[in-house]
Amino acid sequence: MKREKAITLGGLMAAQLLCGSVAAAAENETDDEPNQQSDLEPLLIEGYSRKAFIDDTTLVFKPRTYYLNRDRDTNPDTAGWAVGGALEYKSGWWKDSIRLAATLYTSQKLYGPEDKDGTLLFKPGPDGFSTLGELNITYRFSEDQGVRLGRQRFELPYLGSHDIRMVPNTFEGIAVGNVSPDGFGYMAGYVDKIKRKNDDDFIHMSEAAGAEGSKKGVWFAGARYTANDGPLVSGIYQRTEDVFDTLFVKLEGPLLTEQNFKLKGYVQYTDQRSSGNELIGEFDTSLLSTKLEVSYGNVTWRAAYSTTDDSYGIQKPYGNPSNYLSVIVDDFDRAGEDAWLFGASYNFSRVGVGDLSAFANIVWGDTPDSGVNASPDETEYDLTFDYRIKEGWAERLWVRVRAAYVDQEEAQGGNDFLDFRIILNYDFNLL
Repeated sequence: MKREKAITLGGLMAAQLLCGSVAAAAENETDDEPNQQSDLEPLLIEGYSRKAFIDDTTLVFKPRTYYLNRDRDTNPDTAGWAVGGALEYKSGWWKDSIRLAATLYTSQKLYGPEDKDGTLLFKPGPDGFSTLGELNITYRFSEDQGVRLGRQRFELPYLGSHDIRMVPNTFEGIAVGNVSPDGFGYMAGYVDKIKRKNDDDFIHMSEAAGAEGSKKGVWFAGARYTANDGPLVSGIYQRTEDVFDTLFVKLEGPLLTEQNFKLKGYVQYTDQRSSGNELIGEFDTSLLSTKLEVSYGNVTWRAAYSTTDDSYGIQKPYGNPSNYLSVIVDDFDRAGEDAWLFGASYNFSRVGVGDLSAFANIVWGDTPDSGVNASPDETEYDLTFDYRIKEGWAERLWVRVRAAYVDQEEAQGGNDFLDFRIILNYDFNLL
């Protein structure tokens, strides 16, 4: 499960082209929903002082356990409890230019009755599984540029790990990008296959998008510019051959900063349309999303709005839905949907032996009442608590407790339900 934090525009090497991380969530200190920011982060290299290939080798074990129970009013319930995690290997830099990396993931069933399948913690069945999700080589061809080939993670808008269960999405492909914490950054590449979060097999990208039997991949190119005083502008274009294209752009920045008070504005736009042979049908749609965020001391308030074109919902078969209103259960990007969000976060700081923080969201989604794209209006209420021990043997232990209640309009065939989750993450170095 991804440490549900905003990843700053989708990952120019958002996904850490040169260093790759298995759980950005556990390394992040901002409690937030995943993919709301969909930011493109620069390609990362772990500093410019690199050790030898063997001396700098790391082997990190990242255990995780995840319990999910979705209690529905009418439809069948889903429930499961999994244990597993990741074993991550990274070599040092050979001749300051080449690095190898691999990650083994596993999700094993502690509890998962057949009549409550569908949690996405396991393969359908439900069955536990293990997979070599990452296996790649990185070549650094200049001081701040590199290329990575093989199985890897990405964190781009609509193309990313979406690490919100036991095992993330991973991909087979090639990507090139640069290191740029500020100023100009870029990333481009080609992705041939995806291994989805509840599977151990890689399939072609077009097949994952719904074009059964096809073998098409995704081309992508993105760039972003971050100014010294904070404003960021970025964009990325993705093409799944003969299936559909996605264009995503974003602008964010501080509007007012005074001592403990901060006001920040966000706006992002998605355009999607079928292309080529239109293997999953003809469509043309868009999503506009905006957000204002006010922080004062330990509390942050936010309000957001999004609107989706009424002709078609947003397609996201490769993970990382990108909307400021994407929350625990729903992404609020159905055809013709107008949605509003109000939320707050609070940092309680030290409580007992650990740090406690919490955030809550309420999202309303209004959709067409009639026509081919009619769907139930719904409201989602979310509450999340995060507790990090940061002391002794449990210094890297992170406990997340989440609850969501989804209230759907019954007249449109809606189904109310309660979603409850407990996630424990931990990691320690074996080498």
